[in-house]
Amino acid sequence: MKPVIIAKGLKAQRAIRDYAARRFDFALNRIQHNIRAATLRISDKDGPKGGIDKRCLVQLSVPGLPDIVVTETAHNVNVAIDRAIHRAAYTAQRLLARAKSFSYTKHHLEFA
Repeated sequence: MKPVIIAKGLKAQRAIRDYAARRFDFALNRIQHNIRAATLRISDKDGPKGGIDKRCLVQLSVPGLPDIVVTETAHNVNVAIDRAIHRAAYTAQRLLARAKSFSYTKHHLEFA
């Protein structure tokens, strides 16, 4: 599964997209087969003014679960990407583990 990466208002958009794709592949490697769709939206709210305004929004669609949406804002675009992807991966892994545990418990109790 390849994520859709949308970058607006940033210099070197190609390099940022490549970085985000690598980080996404690394962070979600173990659970990629469970993810139906992924979108990363990267933006710079204030443009050349500077400040803590680089934003990364990650949205993951996992079948049978609500969408996972994580937003991070930072001074550096790479930091915002890293934090957002890390939080989304952690959340997805936790929700999938809970769903698996619940499914196992429910199945186990039906036949006990």
